[in-house]
Amino acid sequence: VNLMRNGRFYGPYLLSCGGVAAMYYILRFLSGHETLKSVRGAVYLQSLTSVGCFVVALFAAVILLYANSFVMKRRQKELGLYNILGLEKRHIALVMCWETLLCAAAVIAGGILAGILLSKLMLLVVLKMSHLPVLFGFYVSLPGICETAVLFAVLMALTLLRNLFRLYRSKPVELLHGEHAGEREPRTKWLLVLIGLVTLLGGYGLSFTIKNPVEAMLFFILAVALVMIGTYCLFTAGSIALLKRLRANKNFYYKTNHFTAVSGLLYRMKQNAVGLANICILSTMVLVTVSTTICMYIGLDRALEQMFPYDIEFLQDLDRQSGDSMEYLEEVRREAASVGELQDLRYYNRYWVYCGWCSGVLSLNMSPSTQRTLLEVVTAEDYARLTGRAVSLAPDEVLVHAVGLENFPAEFRIARYNDEHPASYIESPFDLEGYAFRVQGEITEPIRHATTTLLGSEEAELFLVVADRETAENLMALDRERTARQFRIQLNLTGKDYAEKLAQTEDLVHRLSLREGGIGFTSKQDNAQEFYAMYGGFLFLGVFLGILFLMTTVLIIYYKQISEGYEDQRRYHICRQVGMTEKEVRASIHSQILLVFFLPLGTAGVHAAAAFPMLSCMLTLFNLYDVKLFALCTAGTLLAFCAIYALVYGLTASAYDRIVGGEAER
Repeated sequence: VNLMRNGRFYGPYLLSCGGVAAMYYILRFLSGHETLKSVRGAVYLQSLTSVGCFVVALFAAVILLYANSFVMKRRQKELGLYNILGLEKRHIALVMCWETLLCAAAVIAGGILAGILLSKLMLLVVLKMSHLPVLFGFYVSLPGICETAVLFAVLMALTLLRNLFRLYRSKPVELLHGEHAGEREPRTKWLLVLIGLVTLLGGYGLSFTIKNPVEAMLFFILAVALVMIGTYCLFTAGSIALLKRLRANKNFYYKTNHFTAVSGLLYRMKQNAVGLANICILSTMVLVTVSTTICMYIGLDRALEQMFPYDIEFLQDLDRQSGDSMEYLEEVRREAASVGELQDLRYYNRYWVYCGWCSGVLSLNMSPSTQRTLLEVVTAEDYARLTGRAVSLAPDEVLVHAVGLENFPAEFRIARYNDEHPASYIESPFDLEGYAFRVQGEITEPIRHATTTLLGSEEAELFLVVADRETAENLMALDRERTARQFRIQLNLTGKDYAEKLAQTEDLVHRLSLREGGIGFTSKQDNAQEFYAMYGGFLFLGVFLGILFLMTTVLIIYYKQISEGYEDQRRYHICRQVGMTEKEVRASIHSQILLVFFLPLGTAGVHAAAAFPMLSCMLTLFNLYDVKLFALCTAGTLLAFCAIYALVYGLTASAYDRIVGGEAER
């Protein structure tokens, strides 16, 4: 009976908890799907859903504890009345136990049932996003059912223990007046204001100053923590300090439209600051999570083009694989022609090594004081054949393309310094044993080749075109153990779509694998499946968690509106008694609510804008360099979220009006 009578409070609570239980089961279902494990690329998807299980479990605890705290606060007067009418605390505790048991049964049974019904649909959605084959049949995860039941049973038990603890520590009079406690004027906490400003600006500063993608990834959690601390401090202390400054301004404060608004906001911020900060942070999480994952998914095809510029690339390691390179070329040409029509077949020799750059010297022996640099070398003959640009270079001349090396000099050296004196190339460059070069000119971009590395590039890259093969071989001879010499063959196939090109690639690789001492290969279509699975998993998890964060936000907003409705019943009545018209009272209260309600949204938009530089930098680790695309995804997500936020406000505002209006009629 109590649950039905308090349906306004328990209804959203049970629906939210049941929804989170369904989400947890679905993620557990996907992470443990046995058939899905056999599909190539699904390992990334299942790893991401396992991470999602942890996040959902964490937010399940937050939702249950927050909603339960609100519900019990609204019921304090009821419980105090039971005590005064003769019920002992043990009787009230027994009632609480039965109520919690019924709630737990509804949440666990309803959540698991909804999760089972939606699991197949979610599986099809994630398979579609990840370009994975459709799996037939219906599968129920028994471990998922057990884990979901245990998790929410434990969380419900914790809420019960918390309620019982508060019950046994309270007195009947405190319960009767618990809803009205804490009406003293809030104090200004200038230390919290200072901490909030410092931490918030510190988080913003990290976002705007860090330019290295790896550093951005490492410092992202720190920046998030600083912004969260700053948000809580400024909402709890900074807002009160600002309102008191406005109240101290006599010319501003003693006006009809400002007097009630400022005084009302002062007490609203005291009671609701933490809730508003929670809404702000959750809104920011929705914006960041959804916009980044959507951008990653939309930009996947462009990222694949960056990583795999050709359909298939064959690689012969000249130091480890025997055989004549030209014979390999003819064999690849012949076999490729038998599986389909060729496009853009090209070949060249590539030499590469990791070096240390410092003071105009590329040292093949790196040390902590040097800048790690990937050096790639091709000959003028290969460069002319690949680009159609004939170049004439002397043995000591090069063409250069430098990335991450500021103010590259017109003259530099490539050398191997004395191992016994690792700093000699800095102290005495003339002791170096190596080669000096003059830069004849710059090229716009290097010769592109496949790279299977997902997470970004090195700190710096230097692409050189040298005079001839002899010069390239001499450079590599400086350190044979660490340098690499490769013969690469790149080609495109004429398949109409992804599936046809994949079949052609597999057929060609199979034919060439029959040859003794075969060469390695890298295929765009062969690798694309894993990337589609990974990026599709990111998108699914991002949207899934975005829905979770949005659900939590809506729940907090709803309870906040209900709470303020009951608080404004008394304010509304008092204002009418002191002579304010009903129109003036409603205008004052609604202006306060609008300002407080949309303050978290505006702050979340500022947080998302401040995080944009760091997120853009981090996305380059996934070969996503289109800042304009990310900006459009962020703007689109923000507009959609604003529309949903306004809709939620409209729905919850109607509940608020019913509460306040009902008191006015009485």
